[in-house]
Amino acid sequence: MHGVFIEKGLSDWQIIQHCQGKAQITLSGSWIVPKDAIKQGVRMAEPMIRVLSEEDNTQIIPWQMAESKADDPQGYRGTWNATLTVPAGGLYRIETGLKTTAVRPGLVWVFRGDTRFHFGVGDVFLIGGQSNAAGYGKDTAYDPPELGVHIYRNRRSWDLASHPLNESTYNADAENAEMGVSGSSPYLAFGKQFRKLSHYPVGLIATAKGGMPMKKWEPGRGGLYRNMLEQAKACGPIAGVLWYQGCSDTDHKASEFKERYYTMIEQFRKDLGYPVKFFTFQLNRQITGEDDHAWGVVREAQRTAAHDLPDVYILPTINGGLSDAIHNSCHTCVLLGERLARQCGHVLYGTPAYFAPEITDAVQEDGRLRLRFAHVNSGFIITGDSQKDCGFTLMDQDQNVLPFQGISTDPSDPASILIALKEPLPTGATVSFGWQANPVAFPLMDEETYLPPLSFYQYPIA
Repeated sequence: MHGVFIEKGLSDWQIIQHCQGKAQITLSGSWIVPKDAIKQGVRMAEPMIRVLSEEDNTQIIPWQMAESKADDPQGYRGTWNATLTVPAGGLYRIETGLKTTAVRPGLVWVFRGDTRFHFGVGDVFLIGGQSNAAGYGKDTAYDPPELGVHIYRNRRSWDLASHPLNESTYNADAENAEMGVSGSSPYLAFGKQFRKLSHYPVGLIATAKGGMPMKKWEPGRGGLYRNMLEQAKACGPIAGVLWYQGCSDTDHKASEFKERYYTMIEQFRKDLGYPVKFFTFQLNRQITGEDDHAWGVVREAQRTAAHDLPDVYILPTINGGLSDAIHNSCHTCVLLGERLARQCGHVLYGTPAYFAPEITDAVQEDGRLRLRFAHVNSGFIITGDSQKDCGFTLMDQDQNVLPFQGISTDPSDPASILIALKEPLPTGATVSFGWQANPVAFPLMDEETYLPPLSFYQYPIA
């Protein structure tokens, strides 16, 4: 074989993280002059490289000479390398060729070289967590693959992204390989929607695994943490981590969840060497769940992480349907993915803000409890106003449930919810929302975003 060979650098379908609208890509390899050209007489051979748009063959970077070194006295073979500064966008292809000048004056050949197809410069996100991150939606929803949304699969190679994202063909021994058959996740829909907002290609990295408690992601000990870090480094810089985990900690381990969760985020940033953003989901529900308190503890830790740690963002999921007792349906996966893309778009590209209502204050006043929320503009849509249907719970300091009459909105303060009390609340009382293993099925929602409030647990009442 003759020509230019790409031996290190870019692979087909790869997405490279851009920095301020561009990325540097380094490739290297070897080159060999054809035997027939040698017979005719060769004076010089030079490898060259260019980048083209796959959409219309526009030369993004015209032919340029690579740095090269001959490995033999005659200059018939050698090695080469090139570093290209490629603008954000794509899909692109890289072409190489061997420009060979003959002994005969004016005669130049350009011989074949390796090509890399379908790569882009955009945003790369790592998917971490357990089954609802890996994807276990088993029903149906329209969520096809799309050029420009690619995935680094468990086989350690880039590919067009399609469900199931966490499959392990050719690498069933991967640390995060599923024991069973996985299904749909939110992140293909995320990639497609985010690409519309950013106008750049999106790369996803699969590192989630179903059924794994936070302990399995423990820095320095957990194999899943080690795999996540290795995959992130293998793909270069990333724009963010898409994290969805916690169901396996809704038991006696719930009290340990917050410390493990915070430690994982902080250590991952240290090990990467830069403060990568975390975009997270709060837990949905388990129809057969038993320990309501543990679910409340985990959801509260997920909520507070977005305040206690920099660049951690969170969205609710409790108004999404399931395909079994605990896993999000395919339609819910599409819904959550598109929601997350809107939030990421705001954080990374300044698109309109997209945050869920979140409690900021709980004050007892004149026979009622006023709850104030951030990220509410026009007001709330209440789908159930009774104590049974509204999703709010009042407790005394011994965690005994306290009765109340119902909830309503306040036209003079759209960001408030009023809870009508049957009797004054005792000192040390708390309020919770959407905290149980199987919380209210139809929670109140923000009028503009249709997002429910973030679940909260035992929030102190002033």
